Amino acid sequence: MTQFAAAPSHPAPDSSLPALFARALRCLDELGGDYEAARQDLDALRQRLDEGRFHLAVMGQFKRGKSTLLNALLGEDLLPTDILPATSIPTYILAGEALRLRVHFTAAPPRDFLPSSGAPLAQVLNEYVSEQGNPHNRRGVERVEIFHPAALLRQGVVLIDTPGIGSTLRHNTEITHQTLPKCDAALFLVSPDPPLTETELDFLGRVHDRLPRVFYLFNKIDFLDAGELRASLDFLRANLERADHGVEPPRIFPISARQALAARLRGDEAAWRASGLREVEEKLIDFLSREKLHVLQAALRRQAADAVDVALMRLQLTLSALKLPQEDLQQRLEQFRRALPDIEREQLAASDVLAGDLKRLVARLNEELHKLRDKALGEMAPPVEAYLESVEDPEEMERLVRSTLERAIPRFFSPAMLNLSQLIREEATRILTLHQRRCNALIEQVRRTAADIFDIPYQAPAGESAYTAFAPPSTWNTSFLISDMDPLGQRLARKLMSKKFRRNRTVKRLRRQYPALIGQNIEQISWALRQSLDESFRRFDHELREQLKKTVHAAQDAVRIAMNRKMTHLHETAAEETRLRRHRDELLEIHAALGRSGASPAAS
Repeated sequence: MTQFAAAPSHPAPDSSLPALFARALRCLDELGGDYEAARQDLDALRQRLDEGRFHLAVMGQFKRGKSTLLNALLGEDLLPTDILPATSIPTYILAGEALRLRVHFTAAPPRDFLPSSGAPLAQVLNEYVSEQGNPHNRRGVERVEIFHPAALLRQGVVLIDTPGIGSTLRHNTEITHQTLPKCDAALFLVSPDPPLTETELDFLGRVHDRLPRVFYLFNKIDFLDAGELRASLDFLRANLERADHGVEPPRIFPISARQALAARLRGDEAAWRASGLREVEEKLIDFLSREKLHVLQAALRRQAADAVDVALMRLQLTLSALKLPQEDLQQRLEQFRRALPDIEREQLAASDVLAGDLKRLVARLNEELHKLRDKALGEMAPPVEAYLESVEDPEEMERLVRSTLERAIPRFFSPAMLNLSQLIREEATRILTLHQRRCNALIEQVRRTAADIFDIPYQAPAGESAYTAFAPPSTWNTSFLISDMDPLGQRLARKLMSKKFRRNRTVKRLRRQYPALIGQNIEQISWALRQSLDESFRRFDHELREQLKKTVHAAQDAVRIAMNRKMTHLHETAAEETRLRRHRDELLEIHAALGRSGASPAAS
């Protein structure tokens, strides 16, 4: 098979980013409509460079306070916040002379809203971007743009409010992953409720792969005393250093977005500074004045290289197909089509095996949870039963049982959750790694089939970790739903019932309730770990299908293009090949100049 080749050697042209964009766009324009999608992507990146428009995303786990933070930076209560996961649509906040709103739809023209158009813009936003107003994006919203006169936006910044990761709403996590490649830097929010989770650490790994700069904001400091704040920051710093791998330790800004928003709404400068947001704003403005252009260009180079890479793959496939006689080309296309059912069957078989492994792993989880429940009962039942046997006063008995369980439940379940989570993570990672190898081989088969048939270079796919950890329970259930602790109930019970009757009734009730309480906490663990497993296996299967689909479509489209051009240029095939090779060589030079690491499509 043909090996990867370097771009042809020529005198070095202008390698500045504007010049590379101009060359690439001119090249794609000359290639025609088959390359329109890549041309549009590059043109959007060029416009961002021309305007100095810097995409700064606000990211983090759901309910960390992202929308409240953005409201504080804007100085008004505009973006929806709620006790439930709020944002479900990416919201872009751009500089504007006056406040206005534009909603972009996937299958309809955009719609503009002004403050004077009836409902307040905050209400309009809630109807389009929140999970409550637009559940599962039933309105078909692609994105929302807010134009706002805030000072920070006049620095050329576009703030992006992303859906939270790690919620039960899986489409929110997927939308955030899809938004990441369009961003240049990020404000990453964490908070103490709960502390930094495995979900966030996994996502941060992807963020660091894509973005050259991340600012860490530790929100909700107003809920902590000085000692708790120091301990929380030490814990966060240690985990971020493990995830970041940067030369310098990560800089963390302690803030209270809630207090900052209240301060901005009432114009209290001292409270704004005390909230920590004043320092964040100053550091952002300093960063934007000194480093924005460099970071923006680095991000745009990476994104432009991705777009050029797609165009190069299609162009090389077309060139390889164009060299073949039309009859031979048709035969090879049929050969590729005949191979697809076998590949599809193998993909379905891989999905079936994956589903079976998920069922087996869930069964293993249930076994471990059953053991955990027995262990919890074994540890907690003896002291509780001692009180039930020895204490005569029913109210005192319940107080002792309550206080015992309030101490014992968190002490038992917090380390138990960590241990079980680690066990399930290791087992899931082992299983998914085996599937990754099998699926890499399957995708390799598709690409090799296309490569062998159309004589193009082949590059094996790189695997990545597929396990997604969900947040463990931040609190444990220690409350009885039915109790004799109510003072009015106690007085009535003493008047109407004998002490012996009341004691017997309390003993029976507590013997039902404390195992049920343990069971409720087991269910909390089960829910969190089932979410992790279901999401991880579902995403893995989805990504496999997407990779296969893209590979098959790329090969089929290239052949279609080649056949159409053969029909159009029946007597000019050599000239057409020469023209395409010239464009291919130029795109290879541009690709190399953009600084993309690793192999790229090459000449045959």
